[in-house]
Amino acid sequence: MHAISLGVVTLLALVLVTPSASAAEPFEGAWARTLKDCGNADGPTSLTVIDLKVNVDGKTTPMVERYENHCFLHNWSTVGRDTTVKATCYEFWDDYRKRVNGRKSTIKLSLISKDALELDGKSYRRCPDKRTRRRS
Repeated sequence: MHAISLGVVTLLALVLVTPSASAAEPFEGAWARTLKDCGNADGPTSLTVIDLKVNVDGKTTPMVERYENHCFLHNWSTVGRDTTVKATCYEFWDDYRKRVNGRKSTIKLSLISKDALELDGKSYRRCPDKRTRRRS
């Protein structure tokens, strides 16, 4: 579990310090089912992070990171606002490193707006970039 938490925190930190303007694809970023869930770094309602340039073991790797799902992208195709992603997903980082217990997955992304995404038919909201929030 510690390895999963570390992976999610690492990806979250990467997304929150990378300017959103540098995202190559509009679906890249940190997403959650509700804006309240944006602060939840690990758990069933935690963030989903989509990043096409994650540094994993010294290699740039495209990933979709969800709770207990570390999905490494093989390819994706976009038609209009819909993107279909082919990936291999692992529940545990150790399984990924050993390349065991991976399962093939197809992930469907539909961009509704710049801040709304459907991921496998479920609605997600883009988590705000903490650097651009107004201080009260």
